[in-house]
Amino acid sequence: MAVGAAGGPKIITATLQTILNVIDFDMDVSDAVAAPRIHHQWSPDYLYVSTEIAPDVVHLLRQMGHSAVHYTPGSVVQAVMFDPETGLYFGAADPRFIGTARGVR
Repeated sequence: MAVGAAGGPKIITATLQTILNVIDFDMDVSDAVAAPRIHHQWSPDYLYVSTEIAPDVVHLLRQMGHSAVHYTPGSVVQAVMFDPETGLYFGAADPRFIGTARGVR
């Protein structure tokens, strides 16, 4: 699997979450790229939560002491994955932005 993104400081968390979605949560690559994301960095001290995550979850995070705010993910993830069982490649483009996955033979 190869995963990349554009989006400045959000690149690392976006690509990591995509990889974890495939490896730990058994998502296919398209679902992993499209899944809601969270982001935190040292400064500013906010937990950014995708707008696709329910407001009650953000409320609970705030009750736990996090400075949680809804945001539209600014990172654009692209991924491709090889399935050794089928010999097929699967590509995914972030559905929150303009783009598409294409294959060639």
